[in-house]
Amino acid sequence: MASISKIITSQPSLNNLAKDKLVPSIKITRDVPVKLITPTTLQPDKVVISKESQEKNASEIKGTEENINNQNKENPKLTPEQEAKLSEEKEESDLDKIIQELSVKVMELSLQIELLKSKEDIESVKERKALEIELALTKGRLEAKLKEKLDTAKLS
Repeated sequence: MASISKIITSQPSLNNLAKDKLVPSIKITRDVPVKLITPTTLQPDKVVISKESQEKNASEIKGTEENINNQNKENPKLTPEQEAKLSEEKEESDLDKIIQELSVKVMELSLQIELLKSKEDIESVKERKALEIELALTKGRLEAKLKEKLDTAKLS
């Protein structure tokens, strides 16, 4: 068995203002016995579950299984054509969201640039130029997404 003990000793302080005061320090040695916990010393939990709780748990499990079965009956298997159509619709809705976000960003950047045009200080001019670059990049992305949407519409 391992052991641990505390011995408190005093050491001089490094503080220049209080050179005469002693600071306590802690030294740890292995003199006190420590009992280690091992799997052989642990005892298993003894839990008693009432009949009511067992019945309630069984009914909940049965209810969830019934819900899963009902959902499977309500949602019949889709044909590959229907699945392809659903995935196309999802892609189109994602594309529409991206286009909308880019459109809003273009508007916001345009407004910020217009507000900065009235100011003529050096910081405003630098910021306006940076925003104009970001606006051009955003417009390019928006045009690419619109072209992509147009291409998918032509294929449909």
